[in-house]
Amino acid sequence: MGMIPEQYRSQRVGLTGYRVLNLDLDGVCADYKGALRDYLVRHGLMDASTVPSNDRYELTRESGWPFDTLDDYIEAHKAAESEHLYATMKPIDGVTHALQRLADEHVYIRIVTHRLFVSGQHRMVVADTAEWLDEQHIPYMSLCFTGLKDSMQATVCIDDSPANIETLRAVGQHVVVFDQPYNRECKGPRLYDWSDESVDRLLSWFDQWPEEGRTKEEGADDDR
Repeated sequence: MGMIPEQYRSQRVGLTGYRVLNLDLDGVCADYKGALRDYLVRHGLMDASTVPSNDRYELTRESGWPFDTLDDYIEAHKAAESEHLYATMKPIDGVTHALQRLADEHVYIRIVTHRLFVSGQHRMVVADTAEWLDEQHIPYMSLCFTGLKDSMQATVCIDDSPANIETLRAVGQHVVVFDQPYNRECKGPRLYDWSDESVDRLLSWFDQWPEEGRTKEEGADDDR
């Protein structure tokens, strides 16, 4: 415990870690759906005037996408990957400044993403992800590719996937929901953007948990 500053003792993770943020990428830091739509439009696979509904996390359940089956989606996703989808997508507004502020506040930023869900191009996906993070000047200390997010302990997790949010909370993790239309039914603390105000709120949750955060997380949504 000697390595953990006294003011962060309640935010301990493991024996010597503290103030750890497990941070999702797609839908939280990077505009995955927008990048995939741009690829489809560019290749004539989707009309430029079509804007998908964005009311479901799974693209195969949303209206507006040219996918009849899961295989159709996987094929399009893999083709977009091959054109460096993960190196070229747009960042969510304000994310770089926000994460730099968090790093300055001694938050250990661990990127946790499930981008290796399609086999065959893992080397490209990993390299493109690291390139994108560097190009966006996003600070981070660990880069983890896993679908088993509930196996990685943190002080606070930020995710947009309703399934991930439910799973993480089921194992006692403190989860902040990054606001998207498809996760509005998820309860608990919520970030609506990467503004300075949002960073202030996130830092306050770091300081409140575990003493007060569990009650707030399981209760009603925290208002903006």
